[in-house]
Amino acid sequence: MPSDKEALKTFVEYRHTHLSGDEKGESQVFLDRLFQAFGHGGVREAGATLEGRIRKIGERGTSFADLIWKPRCIIEMKKAGTDLSLHFRQAFRYWMEAVPNRPRYVVLCNFDEFWIYDFDQQMEAPVDSVRLDDLPQRHEALAFLLPEPEEPMFLNDLVEVTREAAAKVSGVFRSMKDRGVSRIDAQHFVLQSVVAMFAEDIGLLPEKFFTRTVTDAATGRDAYDLLGSLFREMNSPGRTGGGAFKGTPYFNGGLFEKIVPIEMTDDELVAMRSAAYTDWAEVRPEIFGTLFETSMAKGERHAYGAHFTSQADIAHVVTPCIVDPWMARIEAAKSMAELEQIRFDMGQYRVLDPACGSGNFLYVAYREMRRLEAEVVARIDQRRKTKDKTQYVFSYVTPDHFLGMDNNQFAVEVAKVTMMMAKKLSADELDESADSALPLDNLDKVITWGDALFTPWPKADVIIGNPPYNGRRKMTRDLGADYVARLDEKYPSPGVSDFVTYWFPLAHQALPDGGRAGFVATQAIRDGFSRKASLDYLVDHDGVIFDAVSSKPWSGDAVVHVSIINWIKGSDHAPESKMLWLDNGNLRLPVDTIAPSLRPSTDVGKAASLAMNKKPKLIFQGQTTGAIGAFRLSPDEAAEMDEGSLQFIHPTIGGDGLLHSLAPKAFLIDLPHADAVQVKRQAPKALARLQRMVLPARQKAADKEAIENATVLKRNSAARVNWHKKKFLNTWWQHAYRRSDMLDQFEPLTRYIGTSRVATEKRMSVFQFIDTSIRPDDSMTVIALDDDYSLGVVSSALHRAWLDERCSKMKADPRYTSTTVWDSFPWPTLPNDIDVARVANVMGKITQYRAERLSEGITLGDQYDALRTPGKSKLRDLHSELDSAVVTAYGFNPDEDLLAQLLALNLAAAVDPEVATRPGGNGRPGVYTTEYKLEPMTQTLE
Repeated sequence: MPSDKEALKTFVEYRHTHLSGDEKGESQVFLDRLFQAFGHGGVREAGATLEGRIRKIGERGTSFADLIWKPRCIIEMKKAGTDLSLHFRQAFRYWMEAVPNRPRYVVLCNFDEFWIYDFDQQMEAPVDSVRLDDLPQRHEALAFLLPEPEEPMFLNDLVEVTREAAAKVSGVFRSMKDRGVSRIDAQHFVLQSVVAMFAEDIGLLPEKFFTRTVTDAATGRDAYDLLGSLFREMNSPGRTGGGAFKGTPYFNGGLFEKIVPIEMTDDELVAMRSAAYTDWAEVRPEIFGTLFETSMAKGERHAYGAHFTSQADIAHVVTPCIVDPWMARIEAAKSMAELEQIRFDMGQYRVLDPACGSGNFLYVAYREMRRLEAEVVARIDQRRKTKDKTQYVFSYVTPDHFLGMDNNQFAVEVAKVTMMMAKKLSADELDESADSALPLDNLDKVITWGDALFTPWPKADVIIGNPPYNGRRKMTRDLGADYVARLDEKYPSPGVSDFVTYWFPLAHQALPDGGRAGFVATQAIRDGFSRKASLDYLVDHDGVIFDAVSSKPWSGDAVVHVSIINWIKGSDHAPESKMLWLDNGNLRLPVDTIAPSLRPSTDVGKAASLAMNKKPKLIFQGQTTGAIGAFRLSPDEAAEMDEGSLQFIHPTIGGDGLLHSLAPKAFLIDLPHADAVQVKRQAPKALARLQRMVLPARQKAADKEAIENATVLKRNSAARVNWHKKKFLNTWWQHAYRRSDMLDQFEPLTRYIGTSRVATEKRMSVFQFIDTSIRPDDSMTVIALDDDYSLGVVSSALHRAWLDERCSKMKADPRYTSTTVWDSFPWPTLPNDIDVARVANVMGKITQYRAERLSEGITLGDQYDALRTPGKSKLRDLHSELDSAVVTAYGFNPDEDLLAQLLALNLAAAVDPEVATRPGGNGRPGVYTTEYKLEPMTQTLE
């Protein structure tokens, strides 16, 4: 950046002197001079592209952005004097479509203003707008244009404004609740205050009545009567004729139907006064979502999956489900009559979010429908000979067309407020009369309190949302045994599925023929039982997935990855072209069909479970103690045990230890006894430790389970209940899951194959031989095979590819699940001895190389992390050699889709016993080439 800003001043002068602001003829000159002013030779010298091609989503054809500079920015020029707000949708579409390497920022410019968008952060308004004449002083807003880009400084960060406002207001709520104010009363008071503050700053409530009241009041008592009076006037028809709040209009909306004034403490008054000083016109509607979350207890938030989703993620649903089909109709309209019909149909259109939370999906859908309606009106106006617009002063699209339900009463109230404010904000955006926003719509019968899994859904044309998620195994803990029992009664045999899966069949059933739906859901729906209960159901019932994000990090607070699925009911109505978004939503792939796995190419979801892989059982999860702090010992703690206990104490290792340590560092108590008397005699010190550290918690858990089950059985004596905690109490000195079948399989072996149960997304899977005296914990997946050929097969890229497609996921990391990965993985069918020996020989070289590095103090994790970046590596070369040997052992064509060939082998092995081959070397010649195994520490406990 020029230190004296002279280059930017020269650029500004050049624009005023030589350019009239003609979009077609002068945009490229303007942009070239802009880049020169920021220190480049010009646009091309910087590496940017003029008239950059952008492939349209779901369409044949190409758009052209005035400038694309990946991955920094897109700049779209408009003629001088253009209202840039009218081109927000174009800017967003360019940003969505500009993949891979999507640019971070989008700039709209009309020669005199720069509107800068960061859609990952906010969509409703630019993060900054800079007048051309101010550019020399405000250049930091475009600092990403510098040859060495710097972090830009923006002055319109509405996310931060929203976060601060939410913290202040929700703090008042928590204070009231903590001092004994009714939760409902505190919620309503705070929401009424929020609406009043919002209304002041967007021009609905005159004279800053709320702010003046909390400012003038010396104490909470002073504000008590005045705020109650203000809220009552806001619920009185007409305008207040006199008094302190003269001119207050009628708000209605249901929120002010019940007024319960609360006397604030002095601290609460100070906090509310600080909140009132915020410019609420700058607060994003997600303020209500944030308020909703921060006012809830941690347990409730987890139980009901309370969270909010960014507008960019919401747009991944609203755009394909709502905007695209309406825009297609608008573009196809050839006459006034067709446009009039479209506008009438918009007035009949209904949108439903069955788990609406604070209403963010409904808010975005409403704003988009209002923009679409404005587009129709503009096109009608263009065709109309007379310019009388009086018949268009009212909107056919109203908030009461946007239906929602939620099982949290506060969420319902928040969603109503969100939609009430949306009406005014849309009116302002579209330059409509402010009076049209009042009175607020009463949405009490539109957004309702109810559990979508037990309450009939209202009819709607499209269903959208972000349903709650919760792992099936955690549902009993978080939602209660009685709730889960009622779920099982209404929805029999759901399998081990995520809570979110219930919403998919319900939404599909509720859709009309040709109706669309879109959900943001946990990525678990792509796999296993969760997929069968959700996406498989859609496809099996004439649903077509036409637009989906396979997996991406979620924009909410939880550390999870989500999938975004848009589908249509009725294959006859499905778009011809489908769009699958990959690489965290940064890469799109046009496809003919989107499989329920949400993955491209081969869908291995239909692979069969192979009997040969399941009997005898060879794969296990490591031991699950259930109280690891009690069963796990340090070397010093283990050494203090009595002689009898020592025989039941073993070295132990987990997935992290396997990768990041040189040998096991901890020990584990493992008491196999089934009789309390026997164990006390044989291992007194070990038992005493467990009696102190394990028994109380297991007794408490069993008692709680008994009470919950009694409640369920009293209501339904035939209900199915679990007695896991009772079982754990009967042998409280044992692990929760000891895996005795695993130990039996270890008996004839001196070593087994172990790997971390959760692998790293972009690191090669690491399988290792481990001495059978070392007990694996439950972060390990272990295979009771001891030959080098078997280790070579499971260490290959072919096996990892199968793992990636068939596994479950923790965030983006693959988790080795035996039922989906191992049970279906086909082994080479009758490979010849030479090929088997080659696999074992190469794996032996890898084992030897790794052992040498371990002896030098280099852990397995460090060895394989080095392969995640380019560079010459013997280990990398050995693995390439192994992959080639394994493909040869299978007899596959290396130039064709290897997963497809594996799937074909799987399907053949499922029906043809001659094709099926048992896992392992099975005693074949050449399968053993090493004796290496990871061994315990050299020190003993005697």
